[in-house]
Amino acid sequence: MARTAKAATNGTPEAPETQTTDAPRDMRKALVEKQIMEQACILFARKGFDGTTLTDVADAVGLTRAAVYYYFRNKEALLEAIVVEATAAPLAESAAWRETAPEDPVERLRSFVEMRVRGVLTRQLKMRMIEVTEAVLPPDMAARHIEAKRRVLAEYRAILREGMEAGAFRAQDERVAALAIIGMVNWTVNWFAPGRGADLAAVARQIADMAVQSVISARSDRNRLSDPKAALAALRDDVEQLALLLAADRKG
Repeated sequence: MARTAKAATNGTPEAPETQTTDAPRDMRKALVEKQIMEQACILFARKGFDGTTLTDVADAVGLTRAAVYYYFRNKEALLEAIVVEATAAPLAESAAWRETAPEDPVERLRSFVEMRVRGVLTRQLKMRMIEVTEAVLPPDMAARHIEAKRRVLAEYRAILREGMEAGAFRAQDERVAALAIIGMVNWTVNWFAPGRGADLAAVARQIADMAVQSVISARSDRNRLSDPKAALAALRDDVEQLALLLAADRKG
């Protein structure tokens, strides 16, 4: 039989204890889970998934191995929790970005790259860990990770394609351009050090500007057209742009 609530002295039933104790307990559980995942990321990145034991993770957090089992049933479940969080976050960020993204192709690319750099560096530990463990992810986790990467690539390609069609970006292979920018963005996890050199916001702005400059058409940069070489480059861009539009028209 379920335990009834105790009556208070004024005759009003008291709230069950669980109503007042569950919230702090849930907060503590979430905090400990976060600590376990953070230490697991460090160890997986340093020693690899196979080279790390739950005892290693428990020691790093300051728990017993048995205590870690209370939060994660095994090492695979711990890895899955990290991968789920790392793959869901960029998709949620992209969805939020679309709500206020600029219409202008140049500014759209700039803002998207800035958002991606901030997200990648916010999850720096998880990104470095996934780089190391990607080859050994179980099939379902690997499929989730690949799908998240595919959707980010598709977003980049759409931005670049629209920019090329509008004449803002040079006519080129959009997939190659997108992968080059993605590589530049993702590599930041290997060299960015908080508190040393430029801060995260400055790094995001600089990389976004570099991404834009790598694809922008000469005609979009009006200040350069007084230079004969720049004007010729703009004409070449126009010819390539026309070829791109004709090819797209044939496919349509």
